[in-house]
Amino acid sequence: MRRRITGISAVATAALVLAACAGDYQYVKSSEDKTYFKVPARWTLYDESDVIDGLGVDLTENERQTELEQGWRVAFDAAPKPSLDHLGRAGADHPSGLAVVRNLAFEVADIISTEALRNYFFDIDTALQGGTGELLEYEELQLDGGFRGIHFVASLEMNGKRMTIDQTMLLDQATTKLYALIVSCSNVCYEDNRREIKSVVDSWTVRAQ
Repeated sequence: MRRRITGISAVATAALVLAACAGDYQYVKSSEDKTYFKVPARWTLYDESDVIDGLGVDLTENERQTELEQGWRVAFDAAPKPSLDHLGRAGADHPSGLAVVRNLAFEVADIISTEALRNYFFDIDTALQGGTGELLEYEELQLDGGFRGIHFVASLEMNGKRMTIDQTMLLDQATTKLYALIVSCSNVCYEDNRREIKSVVDSWTVRAQ
């Protein structure tokens, strides 16, 4: 299946390999999760440790290690002065985003729903019901290898500012892994960068184990 992602400092880990730049893009993959994508060469990438340490989550060393072992995550920022603080910011002038592959515990996998996938990053349903959100695109996905899920683009009002989010959520055939990708920035930014965002989204590839 094909979809998007971005982000890493300059550090390659065993799970995240940053390949040589080719033209205007740099290529990233998680060999273990069979997830691949490309991002513009000028975008800044943040690896797993960067993301966990940079999002202000207070974890013990054991909790941090467990989090690293439970999945894979990569962040990215197109801003000239990049920062993880730009992730999910409504007024962001440049695209930023997060890609996640997460192992699902049985009790979670047993009850996970389309509603849960839709609201994984933002409370989309509440925004739609309250008139502060609008769905611009929405599709249910059934992809090669048994992957299933949703992809949508939505415009949301947050803190008096409008933002556009492009979000893809997938489950594997056995419902043992969650694959997520979100790219967001202000509405104006999204329109200005639509073609480039789409190229990243379309490059995201997930294959069956």
